[in-house]
Amino acid sequence: MANLYRMDLYRMQKASSFRICLILAFVFSLISTPLAELMTLLVKLIATEIPDSAGSLRVSELLATPLSALNTMLALISVCGFFYADVEHGYIKNIAGQVPRKGLTVLSKFLVSLPHNLIFMLVSIVGELLGTVFFRRIVFDAALWDGLRVFVLKFLLLEGLCAILLLFTAALQSKALGTVFSVLFGLGLLGLIYLGIDAGLDRLFPKKDFLVSDYMPDQLYAETKPDTLAALIVSAVTILLFLWLSVRIFDRKDVK
Repeated sequence: MANLYRMDLYRMQKASSFRICLILAFVFSLISTPLAELMTLLVKLIATEIPDSAGSLRVSELLATPLSALNTMLALISVCGFFYADVEHGYIKNIAGQVPRKGLTVLSKFLVSLPHNLIFMLVSIVGELLGTVFFRRIVFDAALWDGLRVFVLKFLLLEGLCAILLLFTAALQSKALGTVFSVLFGLGLLGLIYLGIDAGLDRLFPKKDFLVSDYMPDQLYAETKPDTLAALIVSAVTILLFLWLSVRIFDRKDVK
């Protein structure tokens, strides 16, 4: 298993999709503040009463939102491409034949998504800091530890989303489905579907006092400060359930 993990980690680092998406995530983070300042300057040229937007950047807020919606989408597209790469290029047959259980290849891919996502989050933070330092003051405020708490919760919820993508790409072997959900998860576009589900459940159970979106990993991930207990439970259940399904399904599939 250790050799399999090291091999997958090497594959991830060498993947062109990983490098391209990571560079784009860094660039988008780098230019976000300069673009905001440019837009503010342009508006000032037109309007007469526009408050100054310079202010400062609190590190706690940056830690609580390490990835923008666009960068989240890039990270998920990158991990989706990695999950499917061995199937797409045909060498899954060689890998699966060298391990006691085929499902271990799926588990190894998920474990590689841990450093993958952490790299995306840290690189995005560095890009944001570098792009902000010449325009705004960076403040290490008192809420730093709370920002770190949210950072960890966002990381776990992101791993929950990766577990879902693992089922689509590695177990069901559908890169198209995985890519579609990468976009939907990253941009938070499933909210309308959850509203429709809630509307249907309200008709069946008029006394229902909960919302489906409150228990969906992508919706919790999109929150500025998700509830700690809810985020931990949802991420744990999502990871365990979809990882188990992926391993079980792949163990029973014929590798082609």
